[in-house]
Order: sequence, then structure tokens, then C-alpha cells
Amino acid sequence: MDTPSPVDVAVSTALDKERTATDIESIKRAFLNNLFYVQGKPVSLATQHDYYMALAYLVRDRMLHRWNGTAESYTQHRARTVCYLSAEFLMGPPTGNNLINGPLRAG
Repeated sequence: MDTPSPVDVAVSTALDKERTATDIESIKRAFLNNLFYVQGKPVSLATQHDYYMALAYLVRDRMLHRWNGTAESYTQHRARTVCYLSAEFLMGPPTGNNLINGPLRAG
């Protein structure tokens, strides 16, 4: 595999930061981008399900970013892990509570 150029790394890092940022404006942009580019719907034609999926992808991106950082740290330190993911966290109804209590922040 080829080593990425410094420009590629810089662009990738900037895109990662934009995609996983937790400020209000980045969250709004990510939601609308997911709605349009992932769900393929403009706001005027989107259904409740489209909104839900755009939100789910927004949360997934941020969780995945944090998890990958953790996994890299575990690998570097050769740590052993035990994983458990509760099904209650994945259900639709608690999504609002999970967003309120999660790492997203204002300003």
C-alpha cells in the first residue's frame, strides 16, 4: 500500500474533524448533509424516517470516531478488552435521551 502524501493526510484530517465535530453548526451541517447525501432527500421531501436515519448516521459517525481512537490506543498499549453492548442503547425511543446525555455540546 502506498504511503499517503502530506496533502492527503491534511485533507483527510480536516474532513474527519468536520464530520465528527460536536459544535451546534457542525451538527446542523452534518444532519442536513446526511439527509441529502445519505438519505437522498431534500428537506422538503424528507419523511420522519429520513430524519431519524440522518440523525442516526450523525450519532454513529461521532461514536465511531471515538471508538476508533480508543481501539488504536488499546492496540498501541497491547491492552486486552472485554466488550458488552446493551441492546437498550440501540433502540429508537431512548435516542433523544442518549443525545442529551452524550458528548455533544453547544457552542
